[in-house]
Amino acid sequence: MILAMDLTGDSIFENQPYVNSGDSVIEQISVISSVSVNLLAVDGDTTIHCLDVLKQQGGPRGDIGAVLTIGGNDALQSAPVLSESTNDVFEALTKLGMVADTFRRNYLLVLEEMLEVYEKDLIRVCTIYNKIPIGPTLPKEALTALALFNDVITEEVNRRDLQLIDLRVICDANDCYSKVSPIEPSKEGGRRIVQAILHSFTETSCS
Repeated sequence: MILAMDLTGDSIFENQPYVNSGDSVIEQISVISSVSVNLLAVDGDTTIHCLDVLKQQGGPRGDIGAVLTIGGNDALQSAPVLSESTNDVFEALTKLGMVADTFRRNYLLVLEEMLEVYEKDLIRVCTIYNKIPIGPTLPKEALTALALFNDVITEEVNRRDLQLIDLRVICDANDCYSKVSPIEPSKEGGRRIVQAILHSFTETSCS
């Protein structure tokens, strides 16, 4: 088991404003594990912001583990394209393809920087969860479009033989999401994420 880890990315890890005191991801880790956690994630960060954070860390970081969750805010920023008018499905897919290509370029920069800063075997990368409770502000079509972003993540992570933590499977129920903001993890969502992270490092150390 690692002794320390960096949590990098967005509000999936920095979810303190969306849960009760003691229920955030980083607080739940501290309760059940002796691993020292450095919270580098920032609420609202996109791939470009995350890249800047990673560059500030320098490298290599030795035997420190790293967990990345990024992309959700990139998807949110791209959401207006869903309401643009198109002449046919082909044109709509072309627009979505351009969004995916932009995300891929930025996401690759983040992964390459991760590999510069951390040991490959100590990196964990999360998908974007897609079981968020739907409503007027988050229609089903928006969640469907997340498949474009998750396709990029899974392909590029597997291409580099990094370990994937699939939040689509882990956070698969309504109680995984905060009542304050449905796109953020609740106490239960955080608990599941924490368990998956710690298990991934324990499993590696035992193999």
